[in-house]
Amino acid sequence: TKQRPTLVQGLYHFDQTLQQWIECPHISLRLDDPKIPSTNETCLPERCHFVTWNILFDYYQRARIYTPQRYQSILQTLKSLLPDFICLQEVTLNFLNLLLNETWLQENNYYIIITKKVIDSNKKKSYGQMMIMKNFRPRSFSICPLDLSDDDHGATAKKSKTIIIARFGLNTKITIDLVNLHLHSDHSSNASERRCQALEIFFRKMKTNNCMFIGDFNFGDNNLKEQNILATYEDEIHDLWKDIYHLDQNPGFTFDPSSNICARITSQSPINRRLNRYLIYTLDNLSYSIEHLSMIGMETIPIDPLNNKNNKRINQSDHYGLQLIINFRTRSINHRSSLVILPAINQLTLVYS
Repeated sequence: TKQRPTLVQGLYHFDQTLQQWIECPHISLRLDDPKIPSTNETCLPERCHFVTWNILFDYYQRARIYTPQRYQSILQTLKSLLPDFICLQEVTLNFLNLLLNETWLQENNYYIIITKKVIDSNKKKSYGQMMIMKNFRPRSFSICPLDLSDDDHGATAKKSKTIIIARFGLNTKITIDLVNLHLHSDHSSNASERRCQALEIFFRKMKTNNCMFIGDFNFGDNNLKEQNILATYEDEIHDLWKDIYHLDQNPGFTFDPSSNICARITSQSPINRRLNRYLIYTLDNLSYSIEHLSMIGMETIPIDPLNNKNNKRINQSDHYGLQLIINFRTRSINHRSSLVILPAINQLTLVYS
């Protein structure tokens, strides 16, 4: 096998001639000229199949969570689905190395955005996000600090987390920004305040473009501060799970220590929560319909499938994944003006005569 080139943060695609992953040129969101039309290569499919999944790093309770078995099973699940768009959280270099060797990824024209936090994870015990796209690539993207100051000219950041913001066409003229995020967990100091700050900044800055927020929000429906922010924007920002399900009938607990073995190991609390979500904000030029939305990765896997006497099992992650099939519909907005002349009331008889 050929030695893989040294990875850096960026966009990659598998070259069938060279039989290796190569870095692709890209531009940042700040340099993206909206007047330049999107190409077919940078447009999402109208019917788009998404998966988002926090796949659980292995720095905590390593002996109990059987990461090699979990990672292989996660890869098999992704292979069985072959989504158009995958957002992963808590990705480490160990998982990335397995992923890049997967034949299904190499042969199905996937592009990958890799963050520095993933590449450096073995040295710094870090983890990061990945975006994986089938048959299309972003027209632009930026990897930004999560803890942003509300400052357009450069943000100060605590370097613990980053987000990926990637822009795609929906047609030649209309675009959408897809954000892969992983907000602070309750293990972090001032977690709720930092989550609220991030949400407020995201929602205030996204007013000029269609946008989807995808990933691990790290708060549930009973976290009142965060939910109050969502309620403030509920006419503009739609929680797709709540679009189609009543929470009292299908609460959508993606983090469920009552049934998930990994969650029971990693959690400080027995409370079930809906941590993973898809949120969408649309301008007047876009509408959507949800064809399918469900949790994945809910079944346990055998730890030693070749040993019938060992019936010990584990979940693929402490989070369940979320699978979404959404249909986007674009529409052109007519900005032409019309002039209407209304006659005075005392002239109406003349008009009707």
